Amino acid sequence: MSRAQGAGLESGGPAETAQPEEPFRVLIVDDHPMIRRIVALACEDHPALEVAGEAANGAEALDKFRLLAPDVTVLDLMMPGVGGLEVARVLLEERPGARILVLSAKQDERSVFECLSAGALGFVEKTASIESVARAIDAVGRGRQVLSDGLRRAAFGQLREAARNARHASDAVGALTPRERGVLALIAEGLTARQMARRLGVSERTIETHIANLYRKLDVRSRVQAVNRAAALRLVEIG
Repeated sequence: MSRAQGAGLESGGPAETAQPEEPFRVLIVDDHPMIRRIVALACEDHPALEVAGEAANGAEALDKFRLLAPDVTVLDLMMPGVGGLEVARVLLEERPGARILVLSAKQDERSVFECLSAGALGFVEKTASIESVARAIDAVGRGRQVLSDGLRRAAFGQLREAARNARHASDAVGALTPRERGVLALIAEGLTARQMARRLGVSERTIETHIANLYRKLDVRSRVQAVNRAAALRLVEIG
C-alpha cells in the first residue's frame, strides 16, 4: 500500500504544515508534452512531490497507474482514445480512494461536476501558475479537496440541478399510468397511432389521447423528445 492509501481522507479545512516523511509520488497524464513538462517542473520545485511517471493517453495512464501505484494522479480530461473522465472512473473502481487531481483547459460547470462525481479530489485550470499546481498536488496527496470558490459554487449548482431533475423524473414516472407506459413502449418501437390501436384493441382516438397525456406528463412536444426523455428515465431502451 502506498503512503497516500494509508492516509485518512480529508475534505477542505486548513492546509497541514508538516511535510510527509516521503514525497508524494505523482503520475502525470496529458497528451501534450509541454503540459507534462510544466507539471513535472512544479513537482521538482516542491520538496513533498516526486514524479513517478508520465503518460500521454488514457490507455497508457491505466497501465502506468497499475504499474507504479502513484500517490497522486494529475489527469487531463481531453485526450485521444480513452478520455480523462473514463480514466478516473476506472482508476477509482480499481483502487477506491485513489487521489486524482484534474488539470484541464475545460472550466465549464458540467466538467467540474462530472469530475467530482467520479471521485476526483481536485480540479485546477491549466492557466494556473506552477506554484498553484504544486500546492494543489500536495493538498490532494494529503487527502484535501482542491477547488476555487468559483468552481465550488459551479459544482454545487450542478448538484442542485441534478437533484431537481431527479425529483422531476420521479414525479413524471409516478404520474404515468400502465397503459401510458405501454403506449410509450410502442412509440419507442416506431409504431404509428393506427398500428398501436390495432395491437391494443382500442380506437385510434384513444391512442392519440394517451399520447397527448404522455407529452404533457413528460413535458415534451414530439415523439422523438418523448422517446429521448423516456430513455433518460430508463422507461424504455433504445436500440
